[in-house]
Amino acid sequence: MLQEFWCASFEEACVYENLAAHPEVMSFAEQLTRVNFVNDVGDATHTRIDVHVLLRNSEEVLISVKYDEKAKRPSYLAEVQSIAQQASRSVADRLTVLSRFSFHPIYRACAHEIHRARRGWDPDADRIVLEGALGLSETFTFGQLVDRTALGPRGHRAAIRLIGDGDIRKHLVDPFAPDTVCWRTAE
Repeated sequence: MLQEFWCASFEEACVYENLAAHPEVMSFAEQLTRVNFVNDVGDATHTRIDVHVLLRNSEEVLISVKYDEKAKRPSYLAEVQSIAQQASRSVADRLTVLSRFSFHPIYRACAHEIHRARRGWDPDADRIVLEGALGLSETFTFGQLVDRTALGPRGHRAAIRLIGDGDIRKHLVDPFAPDTVCWRTAE
């Protein structure tokens, strides 16, 4: 999935890149969803949510993106909980707060690699790598997959794209390394 996004801060850009790389995220939209609520002094108001995410299981998640200190601040978390309790379930299933540090450092590095690999569209390499995965055992290493295709760097990038798209899986905090265990999700 190639996702172009707009953001107002470096923090948002980092979170969006991590979301776009997650195999359970189908799509997301920035600054799209407005949630009405009554604040702690009783005034009717609203907020525009940073990102509205659609997951593979059809769950919709609203995410408030904040720098790490604010994302952990009890007063802000209480405010978000109050908004979440007032938000209609027809808008989303839940509301959460994330910062770029909500993601494991290896996951963040992999998300960046997925983002870079998606810049080079190569459907032929993607098809060859996916077919190569079908010829391997149920689990295999990232290195075995890349070697099987004999595409060199093209195969490496295609394998990364397919993992980012969820057609091939690895543990989310395993790096893209030759000995990383992978498995197929597509047949």
